[in-house]
Amino acid sequence: MSRSLRSCFRERDYMSRIPLINTAFQVNIGSLVFHFARIKNISEIVEVETVQEGGNNWSVHNLAKPISSSHKLILERGFKADEEPERELRAGSRVYDVTIMVMEHGEIMKTYSINSGIVTRWEISDLDGLGGQIIYNTIEILHDGLR
Repeated sequence: MSRSLRSCFRERDYMSRIPLINTAFQVNIGSLVFHFARIKNISEIVEVETVQEGGNNWSVHNLAKPISSSHKLILERGFKADEEPERELRAGSRVYDVTIMVMEHGEIMKTYSINSGIVTRWEISDLDGLGGQIIYNTIEILHDGLR
């Protein structure tokens, strides 16, 4: 193997171990593209039932329970004065093919996808004339898990 090819492999291996920077990401909902300041609750949760086998006192068995609740994805971004809420993201709207892409230097580094969900909450942050803070638009999507 040539020296330059070997160094390329070493560099790629090194780059795969560097943590992703949490600053550039976009969300595709169907064919629409959105940019948010913050995305919360990208997770998978499995409830476990512990079962002890009769006559076996030195160990237990952990069994995954069926999914009993939906997952909630929370999207936040700055609200612009001339902006109307997107009809696709109003409370009660169904959303399909949600993809969250974490990007670095314009390249997609990681993706998370949701088949479908329903927007359960749309709100803007409290209006406070004394705070001088950015008004945020918050959208919650209830979904059945990551794919």
